Amino acid sequence: MIHVFIGTKAQFIKMAPVMQELERRRIAYNFIDAGQHGGLTSDLIQQFELRAPDVLLRSERANIVGLGEAVAWAAKNIARAAFRSRQAFKELFRSEGGICLIHGDTLTTLLSLFYARRCGIKVAHIEAGLRSHDLFNPFPEEIIRLVAMRYSDLLFAPSDWAAENLRQMGCAWKAVKVGGNTVADAVRYARENINGKKQQNKPYVVASIHRVENIYSRSRLTAIVALMERIAQERQVIFVLHEPTRSQLARFDLEHRLLRNQMIQMLPLQSYLTFIGLLASADFIVTDGGSVQEESYFLDVPCLVMRKKTERQEGLGQNVLLAGFEKNRVDQFLRSFSALRRAETCDDLSPSRTIVDHLLAWA
Repeated sequence: MIHVFIGTKAQFIKMAPVMQELERRRIAYNFIDAGQHGGLTSDLIQQFELRAPDVLLRSERANIVGLGEAVAWAAKNIARAAFRSRQAFKELFRSEGGICLIHGDTLTTLLSLFYARRCGIKVAHIEAGLRSHDLFNPFPEEIIRLVAMRYSDLLFAPSDWAAENLRQMGCAWKAVKVGGNTVADAVRYARENINGKKQQNKPYVVASIHRVENIYSRSRLTAIVALMERIAQERQVIFVLHEPTRSQLARFDLEHRLLRNQMIQMLPLQSYLTFIGLLASADFIVTDGGSVQEESYFLDVPCLVMRKKTERQEGLGQNVLLAGFEKNRVDQFLRSFSALRRAETCDDLSPSRTIVDHLLAWA
């Protein structure tokens, strides 16, 4: 039996193509939703035409948004798991043996790894091999990745670079190169299902900022707001806000600067299809998110990444500029973004199909 154990918005988006591929081949799987982003689950399931989860660890249909709340939730579940009987885990996984698919670098990744190992089930880590090589940047994602890669039985590396990182960790023997990130399949699906109407009638930029190291730093968040104001002098800015970002903008008394600017439109999180439509038609993107960086690459839209380091290689040196908060690099991007384009085509890429092929062969 194949078990798919996920819980965040990004995990649903990136694992949806794998589940679609399993369903296309009529391969049975056990779908476990940890509920970390429970308020988004039903919408994502509907958009990707997936079936409902078999198991819900958290019944509340609301997102766990704050860092403290997320850590407390994960710690409580891990502590509870430590004292659960093996029989209770068998009820969760619904079968003896099999393999549990975990994804990425979130607290749900850590939780799903612990649950599967506790039950004696093999673990396959999707999106393995990504490294920033800095334990605290990003935190705690880099640490979670290291733990997941070390204790998983099968590692699906999205690139040669990721596979080399696994080799350097001594994990090459359990690594499989899949030729790309599964978000390539998700973006393709979204583009095929987007309403054909253009999202905006005038040039615009999309911004998406949510990383802990940015939104909990007054100086960095102030710099980001100043950048939005600068861009808004020439273009409409569509700022898609995560709830923690909105809260921190209010806390640092920055939200009013965005609200009073008629060239800045603040939107709540959008459906995935709508968001991809916005990204696809944008002049450029400003983000600190790894997934948005990847999506910009597959959409071939210029992207300014507000991070000092990134574990994602997609688009770097092509359509993506890693700027950190260096003014000269930001200036360089704003002057020449239109020349930043992807070097190669990705139309035939289907990492999800490759993953399922290997799962069947491995089993």
